[in-house]
Amino acid sequence: MPDRKNIQGDTWPRLPKKAEKFIFFRITNVEEFKKGLPMMADFITTGEAALKNRVGIFKRKAQGVEGLIQGLVSFNIAFSANGLAKLGAEKLNDDYFNGGQFKDMTAPGEGQSAEDHQGLDDQGEWVPEFKPSSGGIDGVLTVTGESRESIEKWTKKTFNYTFNVDDKESSSVEIVYEKEGKVFQNHEEHFGWADGISQPIIKGLDDISVAQNVNGMKPIDPGVIFVGSEGDESKHPKWAKDGSFMVFRIYEQLVPEFYHWCAWNCPIAAEEAKKAQEQGKQISWSGKAMDQMGLFSSRLVGRWPKGAPMEVHPLEDPNHSKNEDQPWFTTNNLKTLNNTDDFNYNPSDQTRCPYASHMRKTGPRDDYPDYNKHVMIRRGIPYGDWCSEEERAMGITQHERGLLFVSYQSSIENGFVTQQKRWANSPDGPADMAKHNGGVSQGIDPIIGQVHPSQNGKSTGAQINAKYQQPPQIPFPDSDLEKPAPQVYDKKLDLDRIVVPHGGEYFFTPSIEALKNYLPNRL
Repeated sequence: MPDRKNIQGDTWPRLPKKAEKFIFFRITNVEEFKKGLPMMADFITTGEAALKNRVGIFKRKAQGVEGLIQGLVSFNIAFSANGLAKLGAEKLNDDYFNGGQFKDMTAPGEGQSAEDHQGLDDQGEWVPEFKPSSGGIDGVLTVTGESRESIEKWTKKTFNYTFNVDDKESSSVEIVYEKEGKVFQNHEEHFGWADGISQPIIKGLDDISVAQNVNGMKPIDPGVIFVGSEGDESKHPKWAKDGSFMVFRIYEQLVPEFYHWCAWNCPIAAEEAKKAQEQGKQISWSGKAMDQMGLFSSRLVGRWPKGAPMEVHPLEDPNHSKNEDQPWFTTNNLKTLNNTDDFNYNPSDQTRCPYASHMRKTGPRDDYPDYNKHVMIRRGIPYGDWCSEEERAMGITQHERGLLFVSYQSSIENGFVTQQKRWANSPDGPADMAKHNGGVSQGIDPIIGQVHPSQNGKSTGAQINAKYQQPPQIPFPDSDLEKPAPQVYDKKLDLDRIVVPHGGEYFFTPSIEALKNYLPNRL
């Protein structure tokens, strides 16, 4: 089992945060960097330390005190394949990691080979610093805290001090790129859904007694997340034990476009929008239109905004129920319901939750027999400012915002690659449901699914067109508020491009032992 004192705390149980900063660096003086690494390892927040901090925060909240302690800052560090090679580490047995995310996730341009570019991301939309042509990235320092100011203060006192970052002549690292995120109310991402729900329960680390999922997800082997533990199918060198592969991705979210697209696909809302345009007035949705858009968008996601699964509540968000006789009406019951994993999908039924919904495409449960092998720990955080009502009303993104996606897994192929490339991006993934849907496959994930750049709308400068040149389609039910969806959907929905990848990298998060003793002493 993983040693809580040896694993880094963002993998498990999670670093406490209201703000987070990712500092991407390049090692410029290997020997000096190795000398400082054991000292930096002393500042790394272990799983045990993170758990202690989180328990203290929960106690404070229960006492009615601000949960996150002022000035509390946590650190984790991870390295790319290039960074580990510089340090002389024995090579890890993961082709996706060793090849890098640029090769794995970008589509080939004119004259480029499919072997060197094996994905669907548009290279032109990637942040330049993540491209190998910019010199590459060797590692990332993840810093979380209760404020941006605390993060800056303690980063200077630890990472900057240890590696002489502020002195260009003697520094052993070069800061290549930085990206900041912040937590919004109720842990919502920019589209308005509670994020981070449905995290796996890990045997040997989590309290399995809290996972009372009779009909839902069961605890997973620790080796699905941590190298060298029970359930890990890889054959990595011994030094990698208690480590985990970290995937970092930037996903821009086109929020105004998302809401306008939802509105135009809902008959009541579309009619109100059309009338407002004809009269030259600002749109003011009726309650009926809002309800229809809520059902439509929640079917796309697979959960209602606060988290209640569509599979359990297919027509009404229990958080909006005014019926006090309903068993979920109390606040505590609602909280439990919104975070529940105690449900499953019937592979032959989509009358409650569409096969194409984001949650069902990336978390298929009983739709895919080997699902437990492909789960991952998700630690994403939003970046950018919340979308104002004025910007949303315009229907066009004016300020970039999105999700800094982070996941941990013992195999990049089993975790991220399977969920993004083989399921979300595939019209018939994770399992082809055509036989249950009148011979039509479910299509790509309507939220994060990607198509070849040739289908994307043209970008103008920093402005990304949400309209596809050749819109992909998914079978989707009419948003009828009165009755469940039919099993076979006659309607096909033209998708808009509402999530745009801007690149990232694959990293490995070593154990504390590896940071202190193995990596500093490699020749």
